[in-house]
Amino acid sequence: MSSDTDIEPIDTNFSREQSASLLQIQHEIMEQLALGTDHQSILDALCRAAEHITENAVASVMLFDESNTFLQVIAAPSLSADAIAQLNGLVPGEEGGSCGAAVYSNKPQYVCNTQADKRWSVFHDFIESFKIGACWSNPIRMNETTPIGSFALASFETRQPTEFHKRLLETCAYIAGIVIKRQKEEDQLWKMAHYDGLTNLPNRSFFNSHLDYSIRIAQRTGKQFALLFLDLDRFKDINDTQGHEAGDEVLKYIAESIKSSLRKNDMFARIGGDEFVILIEDLDDSSLVQQVCEKIASSFLSKVTIQGIDYPLTTSIGVSVFPEHGETPQMLLRNADTAMYAAKRRGAGNYCFYEAELTHNVTERIQLTAEIRKALVQHQFEVYFQPQFDSVSEQLTGAEALIRWPHPDKGMIPPVLFIPVAEQSELIKEIGLYVLEKACRQCLAWWDAGLPKFILAVNVSVNQLDVGFSDHIHNVLKSMAFPIDKLELEITESQVINFDDLEELKKLESLGVGIAMDDFGTGHSSLAHLKRLPITKLKIDRSFVKDLQEDSDDKVIASAIISMGQSLGLKVVAEGVETDAQKCFLVDNGCDQLQGYLLGRPMPPEEFEGFVSSLN
Repeated sequence: MSSDTDIEPIDTNFSREQSASLLQIQHEIMEQLALGTDHQSILDALCRAAEHITENAVASVMLFDESNTFLQVIAAPSLSADAIAQLNGLVPGEEGGSCGAAVYSNKPQYVCNTQADKRWSVFHDFIESFKIGACWSNPIRMNETTPIGSFALASFETRQPTEFHKRLLETCAYIAGIVIKRQKEEDQLWKMAHYDGLTNLPNRSFFNSHLDYSIRIAQRTGKQFALLFLDLDRFKDINDTQGHEAGDEVLKYIAESIKSSLRKNDMFARIGGDEFVILIEDLDDSSLVQQVCEKIASSFLSKVTIQGIDYPLTTSIGVSVFPEHGETPQMLLRNADTAMYAAKRRGAGNYCFYEAELTHNVTERIQLTAEIRKALVQHQFEVYFQPQFDSVSEQLTGAEALIRWPHPDKGMIPPVLFIPVAEQSELIKEIGLYVLEKACRQCLAWWDAGLPKFILAVNVSVNQLDVGFSDHIHNVLKSMAFPIDKLELEITESQVINFDDLEELKKLESLGVGIAMDDFGTGHSSLAHLKRLPITKLKIDRSFVKDLQEDSDDKVIASAIISMGQSLGLKVVAEGVETDAQKCFLVDNGCDQLQGYLLGRPMPPEEFEGFVSSLN
């Protein structure tokens, strides 16, 4: 069985010396190929070997450019730079010289007199300048049919090729095809190992090597460079709702969009998933980094349309600077990653430079995440209940389920400390379901014991609203026979205002679950935005209730929220009611329900049961 490196036997019609010279070329070139000699050197050696046994001639190898439009010289060790420059760009055709005609016809071309041959009719200046009398060319192929270039011998005298010369051209073209094929295969393997197949950007391995090199150069020159760590915001939602094919299209679009915001010498790589990194070298002023971050942010201002669907896209960027924020690849990447998470906490589409305090915060966050996970396993979390009342009748209308964490060693840990950490680690999904199921079971026990039924309000994070969330909630309620119309899910305004996929909320509403917008007034919702949301209730944020007695602006805002909610057919609840004056103002302005310490603080189940019993 033959392979692409098999050599055909030498024709015995040649002299022993000629046959030996052909074998010598074959063996020497194949040995260099086997030893891993660089391909340029091998092709140059092939040309010199052909010149050595062909008096008064120079050899050359030409190949198609990447567009397969014209030919370029890739090996011609005995040709001048001027001659090579004039040959580059040769378009194959019947009058394309010996090489152009050979590639065009896919047949050997033997021009014995360039001055008199039609194939060379447009190359008179070249003939005169370099004294080319004859030129013989053979197509180079990597397979049986398709030419990719030519191997040529140009003579400084007019002459006919002998059968030996023809066989020499054929052999050299064949060997050149093997060398070029091997080079392309190795180039492809190298690219596969160093580039991302989806975006065609350098991959993690290539980037890490470049980062090592950049550090060595910066250490030697004393210059700074910046490392930018980018993570797309809410990219998981696209994969979950539209599929990975749409997600891949978005990633390719993002790669091109960001690339257009960078300088040509900036290193830009995809290191995994929706994470990208950029190296900005020769950094004289940090304002350049800010300009790049702003430019990237600007490129995300418009929505991208993939498969007919509009996607609002933003990216969070963390920045570390060498050597200020680290002198090793690991430290620079870690600190840029840390800064990126700090940017995410500020809101989608932000960027943040690394600060030492962030590392301390990350360490604390990692430790707290581990403790949250442990607390879930050991059922350390408890559910408290805070009553809600009708503002006019003062009858109990509902209760909000609130998570509490009595840590066995640290005492009560406030939700404001561990809930944001749970949001970042996605443990919020487990916590949310834990609270929901525990609160539902507790209410069922109370109702079975004779307590009046009320609306149970449970907080939900947008991070829980994956595809299938509504089905899961429905199944949970159905399995424990909890009345769907007695459940209300609360989602904060600041989260839902930037959340575009409302499908799960709409499904929950259609099932009969109430949807309340919590902390209303802090997220700058518009009337148009409120109209498209599947909500049934607004909860005025406690910050607008706190100073109702003294702050005239808060009075205007609170009354405006009440009026807005009622005009949209929504119930309005005021949180944080702590004084009679606050209560009177809210009642007078038509607020539907009240919640706060004046009426009842959050209580553990046994205390809440006694509280409700005392109301009757």
